[in-house]
Amino acid sequence: MALVRDPAFWRRFSRAIHLDEQAKASSPDDKCAIIYSDDWIRSQRKKRRRSILCGFLIFAAFAIVIAAAVVVIWWLQSHNWLRKS
Repeated sequence: MALVRDPAFWRRFSRAIHLDEQAKASSPDDKCAIIYSDDWIRSQRKKRRRSILCGFLIFAAFAIVIAAAVVVIWWLQSHNWLRKS
């Protein structure tokens, strides 16, 4: 069985499941009054943006630490502090 690789399919599928759960939870009289909002999709997108931002910040912090270590080693080497006496 092949997997579906289209990310839009999974978004539509998740949205359909979410709407189905909302419809089952509401009473039969309220079915005409259901207004479908995109709050759930917005919250998923917000979580994704937040995780991408956190990943970028972790990568940037790691790169800064590596760059600082290289600069300190270069500075010590240029002032002959790393040579044995």
